[in-house]
Amino acid sequence: MSDVHGNDLTDAQGDQVPFFVVSPMKFAVMSFFTMGFYWLYCFYQSWKLYGARTGEKVSPFWRSVFAMFFIYPLLRRVDDHIRDSGRSYPWSILVLTLGYYGMGVVWVVASIVLENHPWEAYFVGLVSHAAWLIVLVPMQKGTNFSAGDKEGAANSRFTLGNWLWMLLGVSLTTAQLFALIALSSMA
Repeated sequence: MSDVHGNDLTDAQGDQVPFFVVSPMKFAVMSFFTMGFYWLYCFYQSWKLYGARTGEKVSPFWRSVFAMFFIYPLLRRVDDHIRDSGRSYPWSILVLTLGYYGMGVVWVVASIVLENHPWEAYFVGLVSHAAWLIVLVPMQKGTNFSAGDKEGAANSRFTLGNWLWMLLGVSLTTAQLFALIALSSMA
């Protein structure tokens, strides 16, 4: 399985993949350097795969746009898939979901408090972006486990597309930094 599925929804054994698999390291690096968009991509792909496998009418696009409302439902389906396979996984999807919401609240509060402090807001934004991985990586690890690829080996290599995504993210972050420098020199 690679980042670009096309119509290939099967694993190496020819079984239909239940959810999107990616190695935790690749997931963390990609999510950080794409400013979180890779996480949304993974979320989208998991809903797409789930809908294709089960026939349930889900709209991956809208569930990704409103991801905060659909995190728990996706994790519930992942957990159900694990239990239906006769296995168990040591996680609490409720704690992970609440952790995600908590990170969102911290990010919003920090944005409001630091509204007139652009440098601090920039660096707090980078740190909070990395901190999101505290809850996102365990979510992906559980998803990988449900698909029978705990380490995400099937999608651990960085593709040219991955590097281009990260280049775009780094470019935007660098542009923000240069804008801050320019604004600071004008003040």
